[in-house]
Amino acid sequence: MHWFWLSLTTAATQAVKDTFLKAAMGRTDPTLAMFLYSAGAAMFLWLFAAPSAEVVLAPSFWPLLALGGALGGLTYWLYGLALSRGDLSLTLPMLAFTPLFLLITSPITLGEFPRPGGLAGIALVVVGAYVLNLRERRHGLLGPVRALFTNAGSRLMLAVAVVWSIGANIDKLGLQASSPALWGASIYTATALGLLPFLGRTLKRTLAVLPSFPWAILTAGFLEAVGLFCQMHALPLTQVSYVIAVKRLSIIFGVLLGAAVFREPDLGHRLPGAAVMVVGVFFIAVFG
Repeated sequence: MHWFWLSLTTAATQAVKDTFLKAAMGRTDPTLAMFLYSAGAAMFLWLFAAPSAEVVLAPSFWPLLALGGALGGLTYWLYGLALSRGDLSLTLPMLAFTPLFLLITSPITLGEFPRPGGLAGIALVVVGAYVLNLRERRHGLLGPVRALFTNAGSRLMLAVAVVWSIGANIDKLGLQASSPALWGASIYTATALGLLPFLGRTLKRTLAVLPSFPWAILTAGFLEAVGLFCQMHALPLTQVSYVIAVKRLSIIFGVLLGAAVFREPDLGHRLPGAAVMVVGVFFIAVFG
């Protein structure tokens, strides 16, 4: 169960990290914020990796790093937009769909086949997403379903879940080609570089409005480094879907922080919906 406590630490750091990032979005361009966050996480991860023993890299390391960095850049671009355009309590629960998508991607990339009980977990994730937007029933029975796609933040975070279901498997292959510490530091460096094309022509304008020193973003980067360091050490100990399932407890923490810090409304529907989604994630992990 060592992997469980590592994954739970990742969940806690993820929720607090998202709170800092959400706060920073009001003062900083989302893409620039995510670039600084990724670069900050990479800096801390290289410090964590420094005491590690020398690692012999497998030939697949560099292709995996290039692919992981490109996907990471796309993911964090979408992630930043999602946080800036939606409430934490509506956007973060969409990440519960990542284990659902892993039921498709993990067998293809890693040969990890979930058991039939995972279907119950899929159903619970879908039910939880429905409950999350239950207020939209005033627009008909399918109103909560349509809300998943009409809310910009939710829609963008759902796209993040799809890309992450591929990236999580690349992470496990990258670990096999290097080491947890080295892969974690390398992939965040590659992700920061992968975000540069998304900054593009807006870089000069966004730098002009950057706060004197982005403490909130740097703190988020440190929390991400701690969480990822724990995640990379958990992944070799069990199936990818198990680690990601426990990590998604960050959804519950995030909904609570969204209500407490940003006074986000409708906690009565959003918290039960998020809770049902997390229960579904556990079903996928334990019985899938």
